[in-house]
Amino acid sequence: LHSKKHSSVTIDMSLASNSFISDFEALSKLVKDPDEDPLPKEGISRPTATPAAIGPKELLNVQVPAAKARKDPKEIWDEDEILDVVEDDIDDGREMPVYEFMYKQAVETTDVFLGMSGKDESSTSCEELVVRIELPEVSGANELDLDVKPTYLKLSSTKYKLSIHLPHKVLEDKGKAKWDSKTHELRVTLPIVREDEF
Repeated sequence: LHSKKHSSVTIDMSLASNSFISDFEALSKLVKDPDEDPLPKEGISRPTATPAAIGPKELLNVQVPAAKARKDPKEIWDEDEILDVVEDDIDDGREMPVYEFMYKQAVETTDVFLGMSGKDESSTSCEELVVRIELPEVSGANELDLDVKPTYLKLSSTKYKLSIHLPHKVLEDKGKAKWDSKTHELRVTLPIVREDEF
């Protein structure tokens, strides 16, 4: 009795699979276009349109130039990649003056009381960098030689010598220097260049 049930299930499954195949073949005949050429069974060719065939033909033969070889493979950068090198950093016996960096920002009452412009007290909201240099033994600005570059400042006189890197990149052509004969101080005001506005 047990073997008969098993054989009847097998027969039903084979009938179901034959029915599915015949139904699928009948459906494919209904969907098939009568004007379409049948695919050859052997020697199927590759498609002519490939991703490489897309786009202008001129781009297929583009030659990329080879990378420049470094003079020394252990060097991290070339000398021409270094900006604003301070060339005169040698100690020649002249005194280094006391100096200080200060910041200035233009604020209005709406900034102070309402905070409408988004400015705060930090140096990131400042527009100008002020370098205050104390030169007690200098009698006038005509004794000073000042050179300002985007990232450093160099000041020299017979008694003093100062070469410093600035904390921010500045517009050296728009800077102003003011000598105070009472306090013997030089104040150099430089507009800050903000490269990463947020």
